[in-house]
Amino acid sequence: MKDAPRQPQTLRLSESRLAELEPWAVDGTGRAAAARVRDSAGRLALIRNEWADGWFLPGGGVEAGETPRAAARREVREETGLDAEIGEPLVVLDQRYCDENGDEWFTAEYVVFDARADGELADADALGVHDGEIHDARWVSSLPDDFHERELLAPYLQE
Repeated sequence: MKDAPRQPQTLRLSESRLAELEPWAVDGTGRAAAARVRDSAGRLALIRNEWADGWFLPGGGVEAGETPRAAARREVREETGLDAEIGEPLVVLDQRYCDENGDEWFTAEYVVFDARADGELADADALGVHDGEIHDARWVSSLPDDFHERELLAPYLQE
């Protein structure tokens, strides 16, 4: 991800949520990947998931032995039902995970790739790794107001 722009990001979470994520960051890969999936009409594929309010890019944790690009492709398939062609990275977020007092617990890396796919998004009941993980998946023409990390990511999501 040498050629992609990098942006710092600080996430303040409860200690219980940090404790849930710590094994992924410390003993696991500490990397996540997502994709800005556009179709031939220029629409953007977004999802709503079980653990946060608002819309997100499809994505998730990079598994052991998996590249961020492969993780983005797998996550797009799991969360939208689309078989996306994953392109180059658009941005890398250097993440600091802190408690509510601002004390850092661990760091991670979040890579957002450019991607292309066409087709219908699968019904939410058929998406995700377990039941109820994905609440909705939609093609949108513009970023909704409740897009997660809108201010940070919006400049990288425009064509």
